[in-house]
Amino acid sequence: MESAPGPVTVLASWEGRTAAEWAVRLGVATAEFHSRIGSTSDRARRLAGDVRALPAIVVADRQLQGRGRQGRRWVSDRSRGLWFTAVHEAGRIGVEVLPLRVGLAVARALESVVPSVRIGVKWPNDLVAAGRKLGGILCERVPGAVLTGVGLNLNHLPDELPAVTPAATSLRLECGHEVSRAVVLASAAERLEPLWADPAAVIPASELEVLNARSPLNGRPLSVSGVVRDSTRGPYATRNPRAVEEFAATAEGLLPDGSLEVRDRAGKRWRLIAGTVQSWS
Repeated sequence: MESAPGPVTVLASWEGRTAAEWAVRLGVATAEFHSRIGSTSDRARRLAGDVRALPAIVVADRQLQGRGRQGRRWVSDRSRGLWFTAVHEAGRIGVEVLPLRVGLAVARALESVVPSVRIGVKWPNDLVAAGRKLGGILCERVPGAVLTGVGLNLNHLPDELPAVTPAATSLRLECGHEVSRAVVLASAAERLEPLWADPAAVIPASELEVLNARSPLNGRPLSVSGVVRDSTRGPYATRNPRAVEEFAATAEGLLPDGSLEVRDRAGKRWRLIAGTVQSWS
């Protein structure tokens, strides 16, 4: 595996359309397509400095240094997946709730392409199918802009998937046939457009209901590490956060601020505001 990004190769066309045609199709000012790149997020960060280029999208066939939350490496060095980062002016976009809102929009986009597959949205930023990881979302605020990274396993075969926990899957493995990256990208952009047009600081009630219905965690015992706050103090209390490691709890449901409410073994409720679900059963 290469450890350095190497030369960046910009493509004049991708999946049958020129970059200019894709910009029109996706409703952005700038659309870049790369055969290989270190990270779409890094390139998007550079584009964010030029307001004339926004909104923008950066797509890569291969990322050599793709990353997920907390700097974790995201394996995306095969063209069988869809790897992209969208850049929008920050405005009023609520970054804290964006991973779940984007996750729901992308899940709906995937189901519009492959209706036979049910896509779940797992807190804080994963897409799952049949309990296996299908993709991930990475949202970041940079000066003047918000970056929204999406990574999806589309046409991977079993021996091409990364060894992760929980196990990974691809849309192809779930539906039994190859899926067009172009169709998925266009569908995702269409489903994401309302988020940019009507940003929200909290998850709208209609979306929250659907997210909770799609969550693979609700009602299940969990082991979590991260930061929790006392849920009895209200959804917007900010005092006395508590760091936890391998905290045993049961998931109660997602809250409007994007946190996950859990109940510990003593019956007390907490809001998991940041961290990782290490296991669930």
